[in-house]
Formats: sequence, C-alpha cells, structure tokens
Amino acid sequence: MELQGRMDENGQMWLTITVRGMRGETTIEAMVDSGFTWALALPVSVAVPLGLELVDFRPAELADGTVKHFFAFAVTVVIDGREFPTVCLVTETGTPLIGTLFMQSVGATLIAKFAESFVALNVPSA
Repeated sequence: MELQGRMDENGQMWLTITVRGMRGETTIEAMVDSGFTWALALPVSVAVPLGLELVDFRPAELADGTVKHFFAFAVTVVIDGREFPTVCLVTETGTPLIGTLFMQSVGATLIAKFAESFVALNVPSA
C-alpha cells in the first residue's frame, strides 16, 4: 500500500496517519523526520485524549545534542485499515513526528521526489 503525503515549500515531508489509543483515535498530519530515531512523537494535546498506555520513561537526544527524558506510550498507527502497534514519545508541544524506527519496523520505503514535491510511504502488504 502507498500512503501519499505532501512536501512543503521547505522540502519537509508530511504524511497523514491515524493514531489510536484505548479511548479513541484521531487523524493527524505528521512530519517525516529522518533524524528522529524513535517511532513517533506526539504532543500531549494529541496524546492525552487517546488514552495511551504508559510503557516507559526514556532519554532521547535532541537535534542540538541535549538529552531530555520523555514519557513513552503504546499507540497504534492505522494506515489503510492496517494496524501497526508501536511506541511514541509524548512531548509538551510541537509537531507530530514520524521517525525512522516506525518506518523500519513496518518495512516501509520512503519515496521523496523533490523536483515534483512528492512524498509517499510504501508499506508492504501483509
């Protein structure tokens, strides 16, 4: 299956995904961040209404080299009706992120065509 997204004027890649917890689900636009080595990052304003289950408290190195601890929660990503259980870091604020761990864990191929402002995530069929 192919999940098509968009590329903004700065070359940042965005995908629309559905995230699900124990109390609900929501569809969000998340930025693909190849420098983010975790699966997902969600701001608390998105995570709390979902009723996510706390699974850990983990350190993560930020882009500026500082290390900060984040709460990690179990979450399910739904793409084209398929469910992918994973873990997300919850941040105080900010942009939802899709990181490399998620793309690796589902065996995805990320396609970026900068000349065409095209981005897609190909996920192998089950």
